[in-house]
Amino acid sequence: MKNKVIAVLDRIEGGTAVLLVEDSDSIELPVGLLPPDIKEGDIVSIIFKKEDRKTKNEKERVEGLINKLSSKPRA
Repeated sequence: MKNKVIAVLDRIEGGTAVLLVEDSDSIELPVGLLPPDIKEGDIVSIIFKKEDRKTKNEKERVEGLINKLSSKPRA
């Protein structure tokens, strides 16, 4: 599975950037996630990386909240 995508900035609509990827699909992102000097026609690479540690920490945080809520006495 590919974890890096090459895309071209097609246009910016309001606060949304529309990127065209290699296989002619499009991705819409908040324009604030892109470099500040980007303009239509610029090519960018997008790298997807699974964040195992952050996932584990978030699961533990949510489990803690669930346990805290389920142990509260009900009114």
